[in-house]
Amino acid sequence: MGRAAAEKHVSEDKEKMILYIGASIYHILCFSLHKLIYHPEEEAVLIICDNIFSKSGMEELKADIDKSEIFSRTLILHYIEGAYSNPYVLKETSPAEEIDRYIAWNEQWIEEWMEQNQLDISEAVEFNTAIDHRHFGLYLLSKKIPYQYFEDGNGLLSRERVQMEFHKKSQYASYAVTKRLHALGNSRYVTKRYANSSAQVPGFYDEKMEDFNVITLFAGLKEEGKKRLLKMFHAKKLELPRTKKGPVLYLTRYVRYLQKPTIQNHHYLSAMILDLFAEDHLVVIKPHPRDFSGRYRDLFPDAVVLDKHFPSELLPFLYDGKFRKIITIGSTAIDALEKNTEEIIKLEEGFENKLDSVFGYVAAVQAVKSLFPELKKEEITAAGCLRELLDPLCRDILGFTVPEAGKQGHYKVVVADEIPDRIPEADLILYLNTAGDFKFADTDPGVFQRLAFLGVSVKTVSRKSLGKASEAVILAEAGDPEIRKAAENFRFRKEFPRTGLVMTAGNETREEKEYGKVMAEILWMSHKTGKENGMLLLPKRRRKVSMGDVEAVRQLCSVLKKEEETDENHRICTNEIEE
Repeated sequence: MGRAAAEKHVSEDKEKMILYIGASIYHILCFSLHKLIYHPEEEAVLIICDNIFSKSGMEELKADIDKSEIFSRTLILHYIEGAYSNPYVLKETSPAEEIDRYIAWNEQWIEEWMEQNQLDISEAVEFNTAIDHRHFGLYLLSKKIPYQYFEDGNGLLSRERVQMEFHKKSQYASYAVTKRLHALGNSRYVTKRYANSSAQVPGFYDEKMEDFNVITLFAGLKEEGKKRLLKMFHAKKLELPRTKKGPVLYLTRYVRYLQKPTIQNHHYLSAMILDLFAEDHLVVIKPHPRDFSGRYRDLFPDAVVLDKHFPSELLPFLYDGKFRKIITIGSTAIDALEKNTEEIIKLEEGFENKLDSVFGYVAAVQAVKSLFPELKKEEITAAGCLRELLDPLCRDILGFTVPEAGKQGHYKVVVADEIPDRIPEADLILYLNTAGDFKFADTDPGVFQRLAFLGVSVKTVSRKSLGKASEAVILAEAGDPEIRKAAENFRFRKEFPRTGLVMTAGNETREEKEYGKVMAEILWMSHKTGKENGMLLLPKRRRKVSMGDVEAVRQLCSVLKKEEETDENHRICTNEIEE
């Protein structure tokens, strides 16, 4: 049952059979549309993996698909069994021979499964899959059977790196076989690649790509076809109350795709996203089909929580209005919904990795608004910031997105995080310093004399808080003493009700601010030379800082400067300041 079988002549009187292989709700939607549009009269078999829902959920899904009568037959393939019963466990050190044995075992497993399910693929005249790196899709690839490839999600055809990184981290066998056999649609046995061309990386071109925009294709269906699909997914009309600011749609992510794949982290992420970008809006939550965290109605009782069982791409046909924002962390569905919202906020792993830095970013943008209330877009820029976080914050707080640095030599404000080669000159530079390396001083140690200290404190409001207490520091550089004084006098407070946190900025005493500035210089010197000079015992900060504490750190700072000037290479130790 190899290539010869797939390519054999089909007689006039023999029924043609189309085969579809997928592992997600989105794949089922794509295949259903493809079948209705390209093969309305042919027999078609749908093979879906059972990792989409629970066992009972898969039984219900199969029943719904069968009732739609789009496919002549639906078969469930045991995804977990195929993944973990393979005796060849692949890892980074696995040689090519071991990968080949893994692939050969999969071939045998699939052939046994076909026999058990009385599936004869010699009857198929067309093969379609969105998962050529696993199970049945891998079988087609390894047997060199020509097939049509469907991208795994909107825009992923041009973002192969995203998929590869995920597989390498969580499903290394998928990564190994993809590299070995050129899966993810890259094989020479792929005859066509179906993908949403509008969602790809700008400038992306693939000669085998055929545009497959599910929203456009669904809109073009006859009413009978639309009704069949909506009924199959139990997708119902969405009626929302009218609100002044307009509703915000939040598309959740499959927990396993997170950097920290825990339910607790997932809930905290969701709460933080809604606190940041949907503060006073009606929130509509569409859980990812594989989102099993389940507690959204408990966590966010004021939100409208939709059924997770239908693909988000159908939302334009369920809601007649327009969302004020659509927000997600990693969901590919958002790329297909651009026309249904005023603003898209697409967060990636960078946001999750900088989650502890959110409060510094919020305080910095609020400080800009307070210190420069008449600021124009062209008077501010950013350097080394996480744009997926900074941009939507600036749109909400300042009313515009901060542009990239232009040719002009001087700005009123620069917001800087990870320091690039060059920071533009400005009246005020806000150093977020989320890496804690104080690199902004590497080229100009005298910067500490021009700094204002802005502390950011985060506290929990109850034991039920999803987040935890933390501290951050913004260091504001200004040559003008008046601007520097204004920065030091900035005060701000914000509640994060969904996370159960409250943030304050700029509430330190004069002594605490001075202490913080001197400590920043000490930490910079220790970061720059500490590994060379050995361990540095820093003073222990008192809860209430006195001028005596300030003098102590000033003395330490002076010692370190002398040590650096004389280039003595020995260990520096100081006594701790006791409580």
